[in-house]
Amino acid sequence: MDKIAQLRTRLITSSQEGGKPKQHVYAGSVVSVQGRHCTVKLASGLTVTKVKLSASINDNDGEMLMVPKQGTRVLMLSLSGTENNLSVVKADDVEYVSYKQGDLELLIDSRDGKVDIHNAQVSLVGLMDQLVQLLRTFKVHTPAGPSGTALADVVLKIDDFEMNFKKLLK
Repeated sequence: MDKIAQLRTRLITSSQEGGKPKQHVYAGSVVSVQGRHCTVKLASGLTVTKVKLSASINDNDGEMLMVPKQGTRVLMLSLSGTENNLSVVKADDVEYVSYKQGDLELLIDSRDGKVDIHNAQVSLVGLMDQLVQLLRTFKVHTPAGPSGTALADVVLKIDDFEMNFKKLLK
């Protein structure tokens, strides 16, 4: 038997129990969200509590949390093949996604349509605020001495830039 045929046989055997496929994936609708868990109603009518919103194999300081909207359809995965220890792996509608690794944090929030990126030292919105202040007070050396502040048309463009990045960043 060639290697591909052996692999195929092993995959089929490992995904079956008593000759029948194991059930690892479940679908349902989110009833409610409680912190890092949610309650989901399965198609069978069974309501499952404490479904994890962050699928993880080990406990470390990194996490990707996807928080679904109430009522949305979700797919859940169970490594044990039972309805215990379920984790959401896909949601049709998501309120927000949070990613943390060390002191880096990223939040994509559909509730207000904004993004937050920061670490322990600085945030993206803070950097953009600093850039706006730099542009407003920027001066260059000229033969007649330091230049003045920005002209009115440039100030309008700086204001527009500031208004637009604040529509996107938290």
